[in-house]
Amino acid sequence: MGRGQLKRHAKRDIIYRRGEPGDSLMVVVAGRIKLTNVNVGGKEVVLHFLVPGNIYGEIAALDGKERAANAVALEDSEVFLIYTRDLIPTLKAHPDAMLDVISALCAKVRAGAAMIEDSTLEMRARVARGLLRLARQHGQKSAEGICLQLALSQAELGSYLGLSRANVSRQLGQLKEANVIMIDGTQIVITDDECLTAIADAASSKD
Repeated sequence: MGRGQLKRHAKRDIIYRRGEPGDSLMVVVAGRIKLTNVNVGGKEVVLHFLVPGNIYGEIAALDGKERAANAVALEDSEVFLIYTRDLIPTLKAHPDAMLDVISALCAKVRAGAAMIEDSTLEMRARVARGLLRLARQHGQKSAEGICLQLALSQAELGSYLGLSRANVSRQLGQLKEANVIMIDGTQIVITDDECLTAIADAASSKD
């Protein structure tokens, strides 16, 4: 897209808040960004982690209403911003780009539905399903297994899974001891995806 504006955001910058007017779509060029909301208890809930190539802000950009979530820079980031006045004509002229936006929107809807379903599960299954979901979105195969291309703290992962940092640490430790995952700092590698899938599926078989 020829029209747009490159913007830089420092770590922890609030790019926009839920409820603000939405007049643009953004593409992550560098860095990491999270989309969040706050639950009824006042705790942050991470909806999505975004990496270079991901788009966000498309809902408000397309329907002209307010932002549906908060967007926060997890690290120094660059985003390419396209205003709605330029976006709509561009999408009409380039159907492939419109399909990309629709596909990204559908993926977010599906992930959101999965998170709601997973919130009713016990911790082990919730962590397993969350890791598999992140693997589908951000995973890259390596010699060791499926590497999550996200540098996440246990607190950030907890906000995504709806668990405390302590519970996330405990569950990850158990999965590591079972040789299902490897942990190197903030990097997680799924070494046995079949076992992790079995843990995730075990919850469904009990319903």
